[in-house]
Amino acid sequence: MNQSGFIVEIVDEVTAKVQMQKHSACAHCGKCATVSSESKEILVEVDNTYGAKVGDHVEVNMENINVIKATAIVYVLPLIALLVGTIGTYYGLNALGFAGNVEIVSAVVGLTLTLASYFWMRANDKKFKDSRNYIPIVTRILIDL
Repeated sequence: MNQSGFIVEIVDEVTAKVQMQKHSACAHCGKCATVSSESKEILVEVDNTYGAKVGDHVEVNMENINVIKATAIVYVLPLIALLVGTIGTYYGLNALGFAGNVEIVSAVVGLTLTLASYFWMRANDKKFKDSRNYIPIVTRILIDL
């Protein structure tokens, strides 16, 4: 996924912030900060090992596979936790001959596992950010004509 934007801040020797137009695929993953509530422009932290400077018009790229992985972690993992917790508990309790309200217990277990998946993501957020696998990379400096 290639996009372009302008370097507005150098964070450190390998990281910069780029202001760019919000892409429909971005949704609300939380990796970006919006400039204002009505604006379609976002600030994105990017890998700047390319060496772009403030004011440069740059092209950034995030590998599609990393976008898919990030999406799976944020959206699919909690869904799987909910389904496995609810359906697994329902059939497991029925197989054991549980005499109580199986539906309520299944729902509570499913919601608890979903909440646990969110806590796991929150606990590992720093690891995901530090891995630099899920941030765009400056691939070239564009020449404005």
